[in-house]
Amino acid sequence: MEGGHHFAVVKRLVGGEIPIPPDTVSANMIGRVISAAVARGASRPILLEAIGISESTIRNQLARVPGQTLNRLLTAIESHLGNPAVTLEIGRDSRPSCFSDLGFATRLLPTLFDVIQENVLMQELRQSMYRVALADTGTEVILSWNLMGHSAESLSAAVDFSITTYSRLAKEIYGDATQIKKITAQHAPRFDPAKYQRIIGHPIEFGAPQTAIHFSSSQCHAPSPFANETLLHAAHKAHASKLGWLEMGKRHSAFTYFYVWTELNKSPVTLDRIARSFGMAERTLRRHLVDEGNPFRSIVDEARRQMCDLYRIEGKRSLGEVAELLGYGELSAFTRAYRRWYGQPPSRNWQAPSPF
Repeated sequence: MEGGHHFAVVKRLVGGEIPIPPDTVSANMIGRVISAAVARGASRPILLEAIGISESTIRNQLARVPGQTLNRLLTAIESHLGNPAVTLEIGRDSRPSCFSDLGFATRLLPTLFDVIQENVLMQELRQSMYRVALADTGTEVILSWNLMGHSAESLSAAVDFSITTYSRLAKEIYGDATQIKKITAQHAPRFDPAKYQRIIGHPIEFGAPQTAIHFSSSQCHAPSPFANETLLHAAHKAHASKLGWLEMGKRHSAFTYFYVWTELNKSPVTLDRIARSFGMAERTLRRHLVDEGNPFRSIVDEARRQMCDLYRIEGKRSLGEVAELLGYGELSAFTRAYRRWYGQPPSRNWQAPSPF
């Protein structure tokens, strides 16, 4: 499948309907970093207070906050946990693990180049403080950072985090065999450079004219061991089907669906929480959804069924894990829903047929 095909859907949804202001970061990204820090022992209330962001704000998948919020959060995590390298460790270890994360499906693309390219295309959805560009010289694939007029030191924590996540992205595909030729950074090291090398797995040249990662071109264009065109097509189809709602003027339905999709595996998804994140009363959002022909319960059920289709095609997870990822508190509740969707219990037809 052609690179850029799947996630152009997400970029069209958010970029086309909600203009992305400069120097901002997505609330979703802030929430993901906070959750990763909490898993390492940080206090969620302390971190939220440090950056002045409410819980409802970070749960709104369309919300944007000032870009420096990310830098403040990263330094607050480092101070709170007493570890100046902890945000690099989070970047190294916090990889997408399920389809609720819209970036998870990028790992299914044909090559590492496609995987990196898709994540670069999604960068503006995550943050608009700096830009990351991808270029192929024939011998190297160079991922470079444009700081958009910011000083290298003012964005050093965020750029450190970004370098680590892109390095980790490559290692998700090729592990220890990943061929990184060189990493350079414009800013000065924020702690012992040896810690950078230990966490990232490659030395960094600090104080360089450009921040960049140089990958092997031949490896970037080699077939990825994780490529799965069938599953990628199914994920694309699930998302694309809801763009029709936007074209039909059913904006509230489309945004509610994508909110539900990204929150299913995290906590109980309620209409009240979504409405507050959208800045409206619950009854107002409920009325909009009914008027658009998509009551809230039907949206949640459809998101669960479509995501269940993906896990059936993937064929790697237990029923208990899938039930949890779909937001069911008990396996029995998932089994009842599954029987309603497919006409028989999951014990009989868990493996899905090809969508082609």
